[in-house]
Amino acid sequence: MLRAVRLTFVEVKLFAREPLTALFSLAFPLFILVVMAGVFGNTPDPAGKVWDGVGPMDYLVPGMLGLVMASIGFISLPIHLAGYRERGVLRRFRSSSVPPWSLLLSQACVSAMIAIVGGATIIGLGMGLSGAHGPVSPLGVLVAFVISVACFISIGILLGALMPNVQSAQSVGLAIFFVSEMTSGVGPPREVMPDTMQTIARAFPLTHVAIALQDPWIGRGWNVIELTIVTAIAVVAAVLAYRTFRWE
Repeated sequence: MLRAVRLTFVEVKLFAREPLTALFSLAFPLFILVVMAGVFGNTPDPAGKVWDGVGPMDYLVPGMLGLVMASIGFISLPIHLAGYRERGVLRRFRSSSVPPWSLLLSQACVSAMIAIVGGATIIGLGMGLSGAHGPVSPLGVLVAFVISVACFISIGILLGALMPNVQSAQSVGLAIFFVSEMTSGVGPPREVMPDTMQTIARAFPLTHVAIALQDPWIGRGWNVIELTIVTAIAVVAAVLAYRTFRWE
């Protein structure tokens, strides 16, 4: 456990030196939030047909929390692990008798810290910039946030275990990230999408994470079905990640 703690401190320092990771984990979701706030504001749709009847930013801010996690799980974490493998860092870890669980735990801890910082920044900016209201059920949002962070960390480690190099991790991660961002309800509202696109969106974890976060935030209660789906994805991804992880 002490070795995992030391690795976590090292990973924090390395994160600060990687502009791509910082860009997608923190800056990009904030940029999207600022753009959405400028375009839509926080005035509810009079007909109540989009944004679930609430203000656009009340709907988007909790969804953007999922976008921060998705940037970690689809882009930052896979690229980081694939880069370690490509440069032979993982091989050196193995020769130093570092157990896989210790390395993966340190990656999970750093990713969780990034998600917390990014999420807090999203909430602060969303409420301060456009007058978004706070969550109706803070506990429900917190539970959904914790489960969702675990889900995307597991996905990130799985992709990092499968991708042989940085280029493949970057290509696959960016493709999944942008398709998810456009279809999951953290950009255009799901209600305006064709039925086919809404069906496709259900195949991506960000859709389920966004709904799990949005429902308690806007007062629709805990969405047990979506929380169960997100939990199941987290467990399956974690098991597959541990079994497929390789040093080189």
